Amino acid sequence: MIADNTPSADGEWQSTRAKNLCYRGPRLVTGADIVRISRTIALEPWHFTQAAPAAANDPTGVVLDNARRRVNVRLANAAHGCVFHVVTLEGTGRCGLGELAPLSCRMFPTVPGRTDRDGVPEGEEETSGGTDAVQDAAREKGEIGDGEEGGDDSVLGMAGRPLGAEGLARAERRWAADRDQWFEIVSHWNALAGKTDDPLGIEDFQRYLLEAHAAREAGGPWPEEVVA
Repeated sequence: MIADNTPSADGEWQSTRAKNLCYRGPRLVTGADIVRISRTIALEPWHFTQAAPAAANDPTGVVLDNARRRVNVRLANAAHGCVFHVVTLEGTGRCGLGELAPLSCRMFPTVPGRTDRDGVPEGEEETSGGTDAVQDAAREKGEIGDGEEGGDDSVLGMAGRPLGAEGLARAERRWAADRDQWFEIVSHWNALAGKTDDPLGIEDFQRYLLEAHAAREAGGPWPEEVVA
C-alpha cells in the first residue's frame, strides 16, 4: 500500500475510475494490451489473466479443448478487483500499471468504440490539461523537442490523468487497430485449433498470442505457417 499524494483533480478521476472499473476489472482488453504488459513486466500472460465464457458469435472468443470451450481472455480479478489495482493508505484505488494500463482503462470514462468520428466523446469538449497542455509543458522542460510527440504511450498524455480530446482521438484509433488485430489473431488460432486433435488450453493460446504478435511486428508469417 502507498500514501496517496495525487493532486485532487487527478486523484478524483483515478478514484472514480477505480470504483467504476478497477474493482470489477476491465473488460475491453485486447491482445496488444496483454502482450505489452507481459513484455514489460517479464511475466507470461497466464500469470495475470483469466478466462470467462464467451458467446458463440463473439469475435474474441477463443476456442479451447477441442472446441468444447469458447472463452474471453481478461486481466485477472482478485478480492480487491483487477490484479493490478492498488489500494492506498487512505483506502482509495489506483491503477498500478501506469502507462501500461490497457487503452480502454486510460480512456475512462469514454468507452472505446463509442466516440464520434473525430474521436471525441459525444457531447464533450476538450478538457483543460489535456494532451496538448501536457506536451507543451514537456517541451518547456526539454523532455521532448518541437514536432515530437514523445514515446509510444506519451502521445496519449500522462498516466494517471484523464485524456484530452487529442489523446482520446489517438487512443480510439489505436484501440480500433488493436481490436482488429485481436480479431485476426483469435480467428487464426480458432482455425488452427479446429485442425488439431490435441486438447489445446489457455496457455497454448497465450503462447501463440505472443508468437503471433512478434511475427506480425517483424513482418513475418503467422506461426502456423512456419515450416520447420
